[in-house]
Amino acid sequence: MALSKIPNSMQAALTSAEMPAGNIVQYVPSTFATFQTRYETSSNSYSASTYSLTITPKSATNIILMSYHLSAYNSSSSHYIYAIVHRVGTGALIQTENATGLGAWSTLSSSASEVAGTTNAITYTIYGRANGGTGYMGWSGSGYSSPSQNFNSFHLMEIAA
Repeated sequence: MALSKIPNSMQAALTSAEMPAGNIVQYVPSTFATFQTRYETSSNSYSASTYSLTITPKSATNIILMSYHLSAYNSSSSHYIYAIVHRVGTGALIQTENATGLGAWSTLSSSASEVAGTTNAITYTIYGRANGGTGYMGWSGSGYSSPSQNFNSFHLMEIAA
């Protein structure tokens, strides 16, 4: 991504509507607290994790970029843990199904974008399911301590259109 060519002294004076296209208007990262609770499921139906982030767009025409990286595992050597992201309230699927598993910890990573379509707060939540065995996302075990996020991250960015 290109760095802004606007001097720092001028950036604070610009409104989000004046930001050149492609510039980051705002960034919402996950915090330590986001991943304190490990997601666990044995269901083949999607259910919401506690991994949610909210952003309030400055312009309805701007782009919201979502990305995540999650430690993930399935206890069965022949099954998977799956993840998707929904826009809360609309039920819109933002990111298509992503999977890992087969009895080994690995990383689920994905990104997707959409036009904000509103200047009201938007919440994105990661959902998960397992097609057998027990699936886990997030923290890999006990002993979770700040500031470690165990390679887990979840980010939202608003990008000027």
